[in-house]
Amino acid sequence: MKLLIALVVVLAVGAGAYVVIEDPFGGEQEPSSATAKGAGTVPLRGTACKRLAILAGNIAARDRSAEQFLIDLGKQGAGIRSGRLALIDLARDGRNVILGRGFRPEFDDGTRGQVRHFVGVARASMFGGSTLTRWISENLRRDPAGSPDGRLADEAIAFSQTLLAGRLRVSAASAWIRQRLCRR
Repeated sequence: MKLLIALVVVLAVGAGAYVVIEDPFGGEQEPSSATAKGAGTVPLRGTACKRLAILAGNIAARDRSAEQFLIDLGKQGAGIRSGRLALIDLARDGRNVILGRGFRPEFDDGTRGQVRHFVGVARASMFGGSTLTRWISENLRRDPAGSPDGRLADEAIAFSQTLLAGRLRVSAASAWIRQRLCRR
């Protein structure tokens, strides 16, 4: 088992080096300031899940591409920097920027860090795609598919990949979060 984990880590580091060199989503762009006060910005209020949905709406009002939207959501929702530093932040699990609860029972693991978990997995799937991200979630992060974290990871992967494929408009991301993730 330790040999398998070591092999996966080596492969992940190699893949990470390739991604850092290629930098497919990073660039040197600064993320939009969706949480700063300004025209069209809605204050973040309510449960953590509702604040995530509001944050997504604020970012969507400024970002035109799915890639930039996910980069900005990663930074503002989970402390994941853009560009080459994203992989470091993802390896460290990001940070809790929006603490609290309010997720539907099937996604609630009893902690106050579900926003970070959702946003981190969504951002990670930009690099690893759905299959690798799900495998890492289940095997390295120990979030089985049927657990609250496993189900939330599946939703994050679906969210990210649907946005990137153009099947979900950036402008509809906030409503998607409210309808699928937030407790009513």
